[in-house]
Amino acid sequence: MGPLINEDASEKIQLIVSNAVKDGGKLLIGGSTIKINGKGFFFQPTLITDVGQKSEIMPKEIFGPVIPIRSFKTLSEAIGLENDSEAGLTSSIYTKNINVALRAANELKFGETYINRENFEAMRGYHAAWRKSGIGGDGGKHGILEFFNTHVVYLQYDKEAGN
Repeated sequence: MGPLINEDASEKIQLIVSNAVKDGGKLLIGGSTIKINGKGFFFQPTLITDVGQKSEIMPKEIFGPVIPIRSFKTLSEAIGLENDSEAGLTSSIYTKNINVALRAANELKFGETYINRENFEAMRGYHAAWRKSGIGGDGGKHGILEFFNTHVVYLQYDKEAGN
């Protein structure tokens, strides 16, 4: 955990969390800004359950230590709920069933899907995003290629024509 970028970010997260609770979410832990030694813009690690899909916290990227949780009955429902989002940076699934994992990886509309692990791409991996989270990605050799313009030249050379 570290500080947020500024006070506006802290206030934005506070508003999103407060609205989620007003929308019927149950705050289990956290839920407010804090200062460390009177400094910085920190937000407590926060967990909210029973969050409805219509709550603004669900389709948006929060950019803070907040996890909203909602239940589902089927894998199809879970994938549909996840894909009902403005964002498309990362998704995660935890399962012992390889078929469920592969189906989720195939159907989730996110630049990255983590299966049974924390959300952090490999150092030489590709950090990708979809939708309002961005297009394309960076990291590894693919990220370096984002800084280059491709130029393809097709040439038919006639040796007999000379100079």
